[in-house]
Amino acid sequence: MRAMGLKTILLGAVLVTGHFSYAQAGSGRDVVKLTNEFRTSNNLPALRLSPLLESIAATHGSDMRHHGFFSHMGTDGTSVADRALRQGYNYCLIAENIAVGQRSAKRVTKDWIKSRGHRENLLNIGVTEIGVIQEGNYWVMVLGRRC
Repeated sequence: MRAMGLKTILLGAVLVTGHFSYAQAGSGRDVVKLTNEFRTSNNLPALRLSPLLESIAATHGSDMRHHGFFSHMGTDGTSVADRALRQGYNYCLIAENIAVGQRSAKRVTKDWIKSRGHRENLLNIGVTEIGVIQEGNYWVMVLGRRC
């Protein structure tokens, strides 16, 4: 956790390997653009936007916002891997970045880039798709590769 003036910004990252409110999808898609710019500047391919990963991110963002918590584990005990499989995303690789408190796509992307675990997810060569949402002041990014 990092305090910045009167507000606190929280970040969390998780990576799992294995065999929303869409009103805020616009801000999330700005994060996708910034993430792809970051990846290409690091000689990695851009990620494809996945509406299904957006939906998986939106499920968790809505859960956190409506229940007032910040964690990779949902109120029903699910992980990003569980949520992905539940929504029909059969992954070989799945990763999640979460944040709360950032007021813009640029700020949350910069914060994720500065954080080692989040940066590792952003630069993971194994992921091919991305979905990002903003739910109130919560941000959820899900990165994946289908099997």
